[in-house]
Amino acid sequence: MRALRFLALAVTLAGSLALAGGCEEPETEDEQNVAETKELFGDDRVADVLKGHLDKVPRSFQEFEKLFGVGRHCKRTDSKEIFVVEESNSRATGEQHETDQLMPRSIVTGCNTGEGNPEGEPSYQSYSLMAALFSSPDVAGAANGDPMVFDRVEVMALDRKTGLYNFYVMTPSKSATQPGTLMRVQLRPDGEVYTYTKDPAKKRVSTKKSKDRMCNNCHVNMGPLMNEMHEPWTNWVSTHKTLPESANALTGETASIVNESVALDGSHSRLGLANDLEKTMTAAIRVWNEGQASVAGSGFIQANIDGDQPQGIDGLLKSVFCETELQYASAFSTVPLELFLDPGAVAGGGFQPPVSYAGDTFPVLMPVRSDMDKRIEIALIKKKVLSQRTVLAARLLDDKNDVFSEKRCSIYGDATAGLPVDPALVDAHVRAAIRSKLETLIPAGARRAYVGALLADPPVAPEKLTLAKTTYLNETKAAFQADLAKLQTVAGRDELKARSQARKDAARAMFDRDANPMPVLPDETSGI
Repeated sequence: MRALRFLALAVTLAGSLALAGGCEEPETEDEQNVAETKELFGDDRVADVLKGHLDKVPRSFQEFEKLFGVGRHCKRTDSKEIFVVEESNSRATGEQHETDQLMPRSIVTGCNTGEGNPEGEPSYQSYSLMAALFSSPDVAGAANGDPMVFDRVEVMALDRKTGLYNFYVMTPSKSATQPGTLMRVQLRPDGEVYTYTKDPAKKRVSTKKSKDRMCNNCHVNMGPLMNEMHEPWTNWVSTHKTLPESANALTGETASIVNESVALDGSHSRLGLANDLEKTMTAAIRVWNEGQASVAGSGFIQANIDGDQPQGIDGLLKSVFCETELQYASAFSTVPLELFLDPGAVAGGGFQPPVSYAGDTFPVLMPVRSDMDKRIEIALIKKKVLSQRTVLAARLLDDKNDVFSEKRCSIYGDATAGLPVDPALVDAHVRAAIRSKLETLIPAGARRAYVGALLADPPVAPEKLTLAKTTYLNETKAAFQADLAKLQTVAGRDELKARSQARKDAARAMFDRDANPMPVLPDETSGI
């Protein structure tokens, strides 16, 4: 699924074809329905509408909006849940292509009318169905201000049983008199990506193994993704950003979509701000990771523990020691704390991001640790695979870098080598791996003493651990103040810009392919 930005996975397998006497038997209507159930649908909002009704498959985004009651057909009066981001690149082919103009793209969530929310989840209707729209300079209307692609609908829908996302693509069929073509994309437990496609001109579902991994290139964990998810939501329409005056040159359906986010023409008071999308995405990542409390065994973490997803526990541990995804942070009124240290390592120390330096605001879109990796880490603690002390010890292996830490990531191989099958034994194994390299990775001093106290066996008394923590944090605060002083000099700011640029270079190396999840990263040192 080439341009799908919101992808996750399901765990069903393809149905087999019935063969007899070396000849293919005629397919009955019942057999077709079984095939559709197994291959095309999960237990989600897409199935609610299309299962057994393939004659309704949308051929365009406009048809999708109307059929599913989302976007401009959402019944809400304060917002149509259409959110817009503007970047100088296009992802309409699935690969990132820089353009010489700003191109709007949009996320459309599931229209939260306050009905049908399980377990009191206030955002459920929004994150249980999400679609993405992209722009391309190559579409017919682009030259006249209408660059959005509407004949490819890319959707993710939360499965009520598995707690994972099912992913669908709806495109026009060859005949204008037939419904659209429906494709489902699935990451199987063996790590292979398959597509299941129902063309209305064909009886059977076509099953194919993907060679280019499609959406998995960007959605490494196959979950929700929003690049700059927190304030100031750079490039997103938000309380900090409105579209430039050039946006008034947008026409047609593109103008109509963008107008729902920011009301360019002043015709209404509805808004679709990234401030609200952040809340939806945060809830989506949490529920997708942990599953619904009322559905035993649901969610991404449990699926990996049970072997129903390809990462397994060892793959989940990569989120603790290394990084599987990235997000991006920019300076607005304050400088991201991650430019100086790892917030996860110094938690509880009262460290605050410094005020942005006037006239030389930086960084812009600096890679930071993703909410996805943080949430995976939290879920491992909740599932009692790791303890809080073990996770904190891992962060403290490098308290200066939340991502791209050679020290922390170097332990990953030892932590996963010979990993016990029993989840209850994983924590002790990981703790032993960290202890074995502690003196090598951390110089003698307060930080090593604190990590040693966290990993002590038997556990140290709470008061002893508190003393070690306080000593470490006091020492770190002094170093932090010295680092902050660099903001006041040109030479110091250049050093910090180089630090941010090194992260961007590492991000490009991490996703060294045309199909990748990164935004266009500006050069910190040249201002490009």
